[in-house]
Amino acid sequence: MYRIKKFFSTNLALIFSGACLLSFFAFIQSVIPAFCDPDSYYHAAVSNLIKNSGLRYPFPWTEFSVFKNFFSDKDFLFHLCSVPFFYLTDSLIIAGKYATIFYNVIFIAVYAFILRKHLPDFLAAIFLFLPVFSSTFIAYFFQFRSYTFSNILTLLAIYFMLNKRFAALFIVSLIYPLTHISFFMLFPFVIICETIRFCVDKDFSLRNIYTVLIGVMLGMFIHPNFPGNFLSFHLNGVLVPFYTLTKVNMSFGGEFNSPLLSFAFVNNFPVFFAINFVLWCSLLAVKKYSLSTFVWLAVSNIYLLLSFSSNRYWYPVNVFFFVFLACYVKDLTQGMGRKTVLAGTAVFIGLFVAANLIIFPKAVGWIQEYIIYSSSRNSDYENAAYWMKRNIPERETIYHSSWADSPFFMCYNPKNKYISVLDPIYMFYGYPKAFLIYQDLAAGRIERPYEPLREVFKVGYGYTRKTFPLYYQIIQDRKHFRIVWEDKTGIIFKLTQ
Repeated sequence: MYRIKKFFSTNLALIFSGACLLSFFAFIQSVIPAFCDPDSYYHAAVSNLIKNSGLRYPFPWTEFSVFKNFFSDKDFLFHLCSVPFFYLTDSLIIAGKYATIFYNVIFIAVYAFILRKHLPDFLAAIFLFLPVFSSTFIAYFFQFRSYTFSNILTLLAIYFMLNKRFAALFIVSLIYPLTHISFFMLFPFVIICETIRFCVDKDFSLRNIYTVLIGVMLGMFIHPNFPGNFLSFHLNGVLVPFYTLTKVNMSFGGEFNSPLLSFAFVNNFPVFFAINFVLWCSLLAVKKYSLSTFVWLAVSNIYLLLSFSSNRYWYPVNVFFFVFLACYVKDLTQGMGRKTVLAGTAVFIGLFVAANLIIFPKAVGWIQEYIIYSSSRNSDYENAAYWMKRNIPERETIYHSSWADSPFFMCYNPKNKYISVLDPIYMFYGYPKAFLIYQDLAAGRIERPYEPLREVFKVGYGYTRKTFPLYYQIIQDRKHFRIVWEDKTGIIFKLTQ
């Protein structure tokens, strides 16, 4: 009892900050009627599938994909840990939101734990809030995706590397390949950690490297979808980054594009502000910095460089950079009195608040637009999926003009099959010729679209957004197509001949 009282008394500000953050994100979840991204619908569909079918679950939704012959759930542990929330309600959206809040709680607890290792209570409480001033962080944090889970594991892995906690590092390395495709990043991270340790402390832990290597390889072999998970890693961990960097037209999601500098600056302003803060302090003070400071900076720099080729990497940047900043502040204030630290903190907060009075409203405006637009669009998809569920025969394969359509349909109409499921790499790798026809169809480059729909894809029904040229071909060809459902976003059509 004494230890509990002492914990709360010495971490009161940090606990209060964490509770405020959790309340904020829970409130956002409560006011948004839908998920804001397609991937969340996919994760809800698979989590519910595990609930209903058990661990030996099939993947019944795909026709033109490598998943037709094998299925490898690269987010297996994320889906498994989410299953209990799908027993609480029949609504897949609400269940996914409950699970998201659960992962938010774990992230906040882990992030706060690491911050507290380097900062006093009041400073750790302030640092806990810093990522929230990034709209990129907010946008990812309330999505039902495994990315937050992977950030949790990365935070813990690096912390255990730094402190040579071999047993804990082994457990994290073991479960990471079951959770997210980014597990392979543990290899460069542990090499970086030990290289810097040798340069700073004249020490080198080969055991850390062996622990990560054995843990990750064992995790790969015990994956329930072994050996298909090796192909999944090749597709997602090798081919997707390669095609993204080489600008191959695979029609990936917007998060795989590099942002404009102005967009990156506005939506990740806390990172840029903190970079300037560190640079100025470095000029004003000469200190011996710790191993933790250098390692967290190196990890942050890797993601910072990657973020200029893909938007999605700004999310971990807004996590790991502030852990580095916490380590840096600890080194900088070593030996200073409390009054000096408080005065420096007040200056930082004052400058940060003043700068954000100009920048943050723009980021908030972007978040509001994103939530309003995506919620409205996704609700339209839900309505289309409900119509399909009521009116299209079971096991019928349904055409859709974009791979990003399928997660919505899989979630709300699980009784049918779809053309391109999940990232386009799955269709391109398994059916390259069909994939090229699929792209040409949506782009309106095929003069008689009903022919490949019947002969190649063998579909009787289809969905297309009204933004695709195919839509205009369909409404002009009433001989071969009949529109059976329509809203402001898209149409469901039936082939009549």
